[in-house]
Amino acid sequence: MSEIQNELPIPSREGIEKMAFILAQIHLSLMIPVQFPDFIDKIYNKVYPKYFIYAVLSAGIKHINNDRSMEATYAKNALGLIRNEKDSSNPLILWACMFLISYTADAHDGKTNSFSQ
Repeated sequence: MSEIQNELPIPSREGIEKMAFILAQIHLSLMIPVQFPDFIDKIYNKVYPKYFIYAVLSAGIKHINNDRSMEATYAKNALGLIRNEKDSSNPLILWACMFLISYTADAHDGKTNSFSQ
């Protein structure tokens, strides 16, 4: 696995807000636990663990930035940080994994998915 990058860029507060509301429309089940002001602030101020922030960004960055090259970087870093996490009982790990599943499902269309054939 490639090296985990220490700090990846975090979008502006406005970008995070836009992404959160779009994710709530597209992936409602992912966003059920969200209290929007807290969620946006905790991502922007990096209060959430990095693995969670990167997992959210892997699923949502495409909605605020047309350059999709960072999606995979966020996802790989989130997964690496989750694997290195000592406290596996944190519910944010499960929530982060749900965002990573969403990223994976969106990144691979039906033509490349062997299960759809």
